[in-house]
Amino acid sequence: MKKTMLLTLALALAGASSLMASTVDVYITGSTAFRANCYTACTKLYSSAPNIYYANAANGGANSGFSSKTASWVMTGTPISALTNLQGDTLVIHGLFTGSIQGIQSVENNQQLIWAAPSGTVNGNANAYVTNSPTIAFSDSSSTSVPYPLTANTAEETVCVQPFVVAKSAIGGVMNNINNITWDQLEYGIPVGQIPLSAWTYKLTDSSNFVYLVQRTADSGTRRTETSSENYLFTDTVGVYIYDSTNNIWYSPSNTIPLVQASQGSTSTATNIQVVGTEGPGNGGANLAWGPGYIGGGDIATELGLNNSNNQAIAYLSMNDSRAITSTNWSQVISFEGLWPTAAGANITSGTSTTNDYSPITEGFYPCWGYEVLVHLVDPSLDSQSDQDISENQLGSQTQPGSFLGVFNAQTFINGGSPVVGSIENEIELSKTVAPYATAIRWSDMKSNRSAVGGVISPF
Repeated sequence: MKKTMLLTLALALAGASSLMASTVDVYITGSTAFRANCYTACTKLYSSAPNIYYANAANGGANSGFSSKTASWVMTGTPISALTNLQGDTLVIHGLFTGSIQGIQSVENNQQLIWAAPSGTVNGNANAYVTNSPTIAFSDSSSTSVPYPLTANTAEETVCVQPFVVAKSAIGGVMNNINNITWDQLEYGIPVGQIPLSAWTYKLTDSSNFVYLVQRTADSGTRRTETSSENYLFTDTVGVYIYDSTNNIWYSPSNTIPLVQASQGSTSTATNIQVVGTEGPGNGGANLAWGPGYIGGGDIATELGLNNSNNQAIAYLSMNDSRAITSTNWSQVISFEGLWPTAAGANITSGTSTTNDYSPITEGFYPCWGYEVLVHLVDPSLDSQSDQDISENQLGSQTQPGSFLGVFNAQTFINGGSPVVGSIENEIELSKTVAPYATAIRWSDMKSNRSAVGGVISPF
């Protein structure tokens, strides 16, 4: 009799457990510069390879060539055992990378965005989409540097350090004169969008021959890191020029006509394109709300790679994006005040991989870097849209082992030990053994610190 009762109880508990199992969704938005690192780490949060679907180009993804750099995707599967707070559930991670500052704002305002949903053919275009507010946003720049302060239900965490470089267009010719940029040259160029070539050649005849400083839209964390490092406020003027690859000219977009968005290569003075890029156009034209410029660093890398004689330009880019100019190496990177981001120095322009030695940054010499951060909901149930199905305990924070963020953003700088499998920190460490090697720096590797975006560097 006792055995029968125990068996009945066990079956009842098993049935209850299966009923309690559910789908837990995490919606991640923000930095386009960091999307590849985020994508790779997300794939390690599953006990076996997740099913992945990619949004089409009309919804911020791509119609072909799916990869870790695709701006919109969704992963589905069983969470790894380290995610103890999510055991028994199906984990669905939606990614939609539209821009750092736009991401921060959308989390704080519980903004409705359009995400790819699990359906269709694995590793192909998603054929279903869902409208939801975001759970997490990555940013190349802290919320303290923009006019979107944290709310009572949002928090910010440090993820890693994002190195930046200044890179030049690949046309050669007069651009061969440009191998370094100074703080003063960049400070001059930001508000006007161009710098006379004479600033490098010292020839009076080059004073009306301009090198254009290619800028992203105002929601870019990369742009904010650049401008803050030159002591400009978020609201200060930034000069923006768009390259017309059809007529081979640069033009300043007019603010007297509505903003128009196009993919790189289709710009034209006839239509006065003001926003270039494809990330997230399906979200009600959200990218058009941030003024003229290029949406992603990849869009700028494509522009700098155009082989047109008038394409005299430089730009402030992440390590990943600056390599994409030629797709093989960092040949177009120039020094900043004679300094380079890695111990390879000028040799970084000839190699096909980094050295993993970012000592010029970690020890406080090279200044072009910023903290990659993430802004997240504290209690998802308090989201004003009431559309989050992950609980506060399941989402957690980087200090709560077993929670989503306790694994995904686990930090040895905080918890000690070794990098946690499934964490972004662990993916940065693993990247040191796979060419082209690390393009971000673990927080725990830093020996120097800055208390504000673009601020004074000091020892930890």
